[in-house]
Order: sequence, then structure tokens, then C-alpha cells
Amino acid sequence: MSYHRKNLKEKLIEIAWNICVAESWEKVNMRLVTDKADVSATAFYRHFKSKTDLKVELIQRGFQIIQEGMKDVTNNFAGYGAHYIRFGLNYPHIYDLMFGNTDIDMSLYPDLEALFDSSFMGIIEGLNSFMPDASDKDIMIKAVNIWASVHGIVGILRQSKLQSKRPETFEWIENNLEEYLKMTTFK
Repeated sequence: MSYHRKNLKEKLIEIAWNICVAESWEKVNMRLVTDKADVSATAFYRHFKSKTDLKVELIQRGFQIIQEGMKDVTNNFAGYGAHYIRFGLNYPHIYDLMFGNTDIDMSLYPDLEALFDSSFMGIIEGLNSFMPDASDKDIMIKAVNIWASVHGIVGILRQSKLQSKRPETFEWIENNLEEYLKMTTFK
């Protein structure tokens, strides 16, 4: 096995990403990643100190996808929430990795912490434009409510897909996310 390859780190991240998207983070292991890359474990550890470093790379990539999609919905607050929900539906295992119970010490990964913070700050910025006279406390309360609602909707819609007969209401919500959010959460 040879580790002298161009862009090996990116290749390892891509392999781990594909495994995680298709199966879950739990299915990602160094042996599988290095076997698919046709490199040794030594080559892996030249790019990552630990599996946690790889996990951080996948989470950062998830946030990059979310942020890229947000550029298209800058002046559409409900579109911002809908994009976020669609990410959770289209990338369920990555979403779980990002927002599930994580064991990552954020103080060791300040760039990742900044991405988490900017995700929430997007809600606050959107609210400031819709509620210009609201107090900081009111904005924060509404932001937490929206955060919880959006993440809750992801869970409800994902779970409803596993039901033998999915309620029509859930189908309508998923197909009309912006309208639903304007009617409820983003009032």
C-alpha cells in the first residue's frame, strides 16, 4: 500500500462521507476507509490524529453544505428553515452526526464551534429583520423556539417515513416546507 498520493486527506474524507451518508457514522472505521483508499493505517494517521478528527471534517462538510444552500434563501427566512430541514431529510446520518449527542470537545475544534454558532446566529439575524423592535431576550426566546421546531420537524418527518401508512399531513408538510413554516414557526 502506498500513502504518497495527491489529495489523500480529501480522498479519505470523501470515502468516510460516502459511508456515513449511505449507512451511518457507526459504520465508519479506519480499516474500511483505508482499505477503500488502498492505503495503510499509517497513511491515515499522517492526516488525522484520531477518528474524532475525521468526524469533525464530516461535520464541517455538513455545515458547508447547509451554508452554501442558505445563500440562495438570504431574503427568505422560511426558505432558510426549509433548506435546513431538507438537509436533515436528505442527509439523515450526517445530520445525526452534526446534531446528535456529540462527544467532541469544542474547545479543541474552534472552527467547528464557529460553524455551530453561525448556524444558530443565522436564525437570530433573520429574526432581527422580522422583529426590529424586539428585545434581545425576545429574539433569543423566539430563536430557541425556531431551532427546536426545525429540529423537531426533521425528526417527525423522518420518523413518519418509517410508518406503514404515512399521514397525508406529513406528506403535505414535507412538500410545502416554506408555506408550513410561514404558517407556524416563522410567524
